[in-house]
Amino acid sequence: MAERSPRPLLRLAAELRSELEYIDRTVSDAQPLLLSVPGERITLYASAALLDTFYTRVEKAFRRIAAELGGLPEGHGWQRALLENMALDIPEVRPAVLSVPTVKALSRFLSFRHRFRNLYLVELEPAPLATLVQELAPSWSSARAEIENFLGFLGRLADELD
Repeated sequence: MAERSPRPLLRLAAELRSELEYIDRTVSDAQPLLLSVPGERITLYASAALLDTFYTRVEKAFRRIAAELGGLPEGHGWQRALLENMALDIPEVRPAVLSVPTVKALSRFLSFRHRFRNLYLVELEPAPLATLVQELAPSWSSARAEIENFLGFLGRLADELD
């Protein structure tokens, strides 16, 4: 690794911690939807908005990591490439941020977000949405634990550079 200052890494770690808190709140806000009446339009709209917010914030964290350590993918399909790159161990740059199973779990939220942003609210289907809401907390729990491990790496790297 080229000679660097620890400050950008410390800033990245602080930004990631802030994103984790925001995503925690989003996941927590979605939990009451599990108890709501399936198929109610307002529940569908709320579910879709929270799932969109969830993945958008997760992706924001990944963009920050990639911008600082490894580079941002470009072109068609950059969002999927960004997610898949989080499972890459990049020698002398960074370890993998996520495991392949966690990337697979999060890819369902990326796919949903893409569909959600390209259809009308009245086209939302209750069953797939309910499944994603049920998968939200466990998927986030895995991703959060792996991102916390990555934060440990950032701390150790910043200490080495200091």
